[in-house]
Amino acid sequence: MKKTILGVLLTTFGFSSHIFAAIPVINNSISFNNLPNEIKEEIQSNYIDSCEGLSEDLEIKNPNITFDKDFIANVDFNGDGLKDYIIRSSEVFCTAGASMFTGNSDGFIDIFYQNKTGQYDHVLNYWLGREGLVLEKRKDGYRFKSEYNDSYLVWDKSINKFISFYGPEKRRDILDINDENSTISQTSVEKAEFLKQALQ
Repeated sequence: MKKTILGVLLTTFGFSSHIFAAIPVINNSISFNNLPNEIKEEIQSNYIDSCEGLSEDLEIKNPNITFDKDFIANVDFNGDGLKDYIIRSSEVFCTAGASMFTGNSDGFIDIFYQNKTGQYDHVLNYWLGREGLVLEKRKDGYRFKSEYNDSYLVWDKSINKFISFYGPEKRRDILDINDENSTISQTSVEKAEFLKQALQ
């Protein structure tokens, strides 16, 4: 639904939990209408609100935000039979800042696992560096694999943890769900601080 209020385009998505935007939203990804509330909230707070705020701060004329085709993936990443959501910050463009959601890297991925009650738990916020990680289907689920070297990110069902392998250094890290102490698993606060520094 779209409304024009005082010359400003307001776009809303969904019904029980709306996504509101005071700037035009161009969505080439999965429709926002039927997304779970947890995913809508992530899009609203970390992307749309951030883009709007920066646009206001910089007094950008006619700003907008674009979500590209691969912004959201809805796949069974951990192989438990339930579809999960993966969000990639590199697939978002805000006219107020071309690298707003990536800095000088490939950005972040956020993984939300579906639980048995049908809700979604935010289990990982992962900085991608410049490894060129792409989503790859495997017989027991999915993983992110580098286009350039041996780096990967995968869920290990035998220990219920993420395994991150950094090819250039042959470094293997075991990441707990929402492991705030890991050097490559970052909290939302750390992510916001990283993005703020990237824009300075």
